[in-house]
Amino acid sequence: MQKQFFLFAPLCAALVFCAVLLSCSDNTSINKVMGSGSEAPIFIAYRAESGTEIKFQFSMPVKIVHAFLNTGDDFEPFPDEYAPIISLRFVSDHSGGKAITADLLVEDADGNSLNVLVPFKTRNSRMPALLINEIRFERGGSNNSASEFIEFHTKTSGNLGAMRLFVASAKLDDPLSEPVYEFPSVEVKAGEYITLHMRTLPEDKAIDELGDNLNLAKAKREGDTNDSARDLWLPGSVKLLHSNADVIYLLDQDDVIIDSVVVAKSQDEWNKNKNLSKAAEFLAKQGAWLNAEGEAVKSPKAADAANTNNTTATRTLCRYETKTDSNKMDDWYICKGSGDSPGALNNPEVYKAASKSSAKQH
Repeated sequence: MQKQFFLFAPLCAALVFCAVLLSCSDNTSINKVMGSGSEAPIFIAYRAESGTEIKFQFSMPVKIVHAFLNTGDDFEPFPDEYAPIISLRFVSDHSGGKAITADLLVEDADGNSLNVLVPFKTRNSRMPALLINEIRFERGGSNNSASEFIEFHTKTSGNLGAMRLFVASAKLDDPLSEPVYEFPSVEVKAGEYITLHMRTLPEDKAIDELGDNLNLAKAKREGDTNDSARDLWLPGSVKLLHSNADVIYLLDQDDVIIDSVVVAKSQDEWNKNKNLSKAAEFLAKQGAWLNAEGEAVKSPKAADAANTNNTTATRTLCRYETKTDSNKMDDWYICKGSGDSPGALNNPEVYKAASKSSAKQH
């Protein structure tokens, strides 16, 4: 796999990402101090090489003058040479996609200096194989207590740290621009169910279960948290999942797709969002979603997607757990009413929509 740098954030994004470009520098964590030259360096991207090394890319050759990690770690000596890509090596091993912030002061050969505050995730080489297993797209239930979720099922053991979840309908332009969720560093076993609650209600006891105790979290709706499964939570109350048409996928730190699903109610709904075709093309390049004939297509039709026409808060979109993953719509079905099962084996009973003639008789 060819190594590549990841763009840290879109131009002038939220404050936590403003370390990317100097145009975001007003009242943020970047300060430019002009030296003898007319152009100062600009921070472009970072890449986690290992649990002890992070590489930073700049617009011109620079060298590290000063560095500080919020972990308080010591560093190996800084290279006394100018380069557009510089390495920061620290003594302690922080493998597993751990969240760390680096405070860097760099300088170019003309004396222009740049101070950059960079939150990053360390390298995680132990991401587990897992599948997107069940999705609730709609809120519902008594007092609207049921919230959207995505459930995952691990196939191997490993660490979830730095795995990223993308929802194409939530993005503006680039399907890779920003994940809706980045997993914390947490050890998981093969066969675990993980429920990612896609919003947090005031009544939820929204505790991320990062260790062995899986009894910490309690959702407002009884049954949405399972004491034998792991619960994770997205803060806030913004709706992120859309059953009309969407592309949902997981990426590792090399932008390799771990799993994905394409959903749609109709071709008209699919055509409304240009990001869906962009995301579908990205999936097609890796063979992560196929049409009914088993071919990777750049812009799948609604007929190639898992149909979500009859999903509700309790009729969730489920994966056939007894089938081998084929990356096609055939992997998916809608379970019967009240058949949702976050954090547990999917209900095998398939929802059967009433025919029009039957509906008229009633």
